[in-house]
Amino acid sequence: MTDRVFAGPALSAPMLLSWTPAGMTKKAAFMAASFVVLGLPVCAYAEQTFDSAAKPPEVWQPPLFDVQQWDWIQLDTGEWVKGRLKVLHDESIEIDSDHFDLISIDWEDVAYIRTGRVMSVLLEGGDVILGRLTTENGKLLIGGEPAAFTDVVGIATASPREFDLWSADIAVGLNFRSGNVEQKDLNSKVVLKRRTVKNNTRMSYTGNYSESSSEQIANNHTAEMSHDYRVSNRWFFRPVQAQYYRDPFQNRAAEWTLGFGAGYQIFDTPKLDWSIAAGPGYQRTEYVDVAPGEDRTVSTPAFLIGSFYDHEITDNIDFQADYQVTLTEPKGGRAKHDFYMALDVDLTSRLDLRLAGTWKRIESPQPDSNGITPEKDDFTATLGLSLEI
Repeated sequence: MTDRVFAGPALSAPMLLSWTPAGMTKKAAFMAASFVVLGLPVCAYAEQTFDSAAKPPEVWQPPLFDVQQWDWIQLDTGEWVKGRLKVLHDESIEIDSDHFDLISIDWEDVAYIRTGRVMSVLLEGGDVILGRLTTENGKLLIGGEPAAFTDVVGIATASPREFDLWSADIAVGLNFRSGNVEQKDLNSKVVLKRRTVKNNTRMSYTGNYSESSSEQIANNHTAEMSHDYRVSNRWFFRPVQAQYYRDPFQNRAAEWTLGFGAGYQIFDTPKLDWSIAAGPGYQRTEYVDVAPGEDRTVSTPAFLIGSFYDHEITDNIDFQADYQVTLTEPKGGRAKHDFYMALDVDLTSRLDLRLAGTWKRIESPQPDSNGITPEKDDFTATLGLSLEI
């Protein structure tokens, strides 16, 4: 057989290796080693460049051009919040953001604060300091005066605008029935609060009206006002507490209660607020109708005991319970109980779905001229909407 000769260049040993599986493995290993060797200087240079450029990061500060317009808060996580600081109360600070609306932040989570406006700050010892707030080296400065974050009990705006000191909560429930039963129900509750660093004024109105087949079956109204002056972080003095109550179905044409007292904050945390108050008072009751020989108007000394409970169960669910008992002489009813509870579920940042209930009890109701004695207890349940302003 004749040997055939192939024209072309001769294959070198390295090239011959590349055509076999073993040769391909060796070639890949050779290229990987070469890449590592050639890359070492580059990595070393990159590492050296990073180390040489490393320096402590610059501490960011709020921009100076809007210092008069906005207040700034930095959390211990490094996050920043911009808005209008409203109040520090119950160890929780509130700031109104243009985007997030009203935000509540635990005071213990605040690492930096800076305000463009003059604020009123209440310290643990009872001193009140006015000034802009800022933070330097972890220390709070109030108008340039240093203070510890833990010594701050309350913060409120020192703005001359009265509107900035007020807040409101409006709740309304409606019910209409037609057909075999014609019935209308209206329940409303309005709460107004004015808060400064040492003073807290609360005014409220509660009304319940029901009509069935054009006949009234409920028509009661309660208006209350109280003013508290904070003495310390826990204790407060209540120089005035007043209530007006009207319920013809309880034989009450008009009833005025006036008193004063003191209170104590049992719990004061961002999630739980519970306070109690007590003190002497005076009650004047005008009855709709009385038995012959009885006075239509009765005045009696009184003693008022009250409790306010507010619990943030979750981020979207709040529970509130108010209870007050007014102790009087038997001719004034002996004891009048007022209990209100509400469960709020957030629909938006300001609008809540509210399930509320009230219980009113008079221990010794006054009989009318026909000898009919009203029932001791009245209950009301309401499902409606609540708007925070």
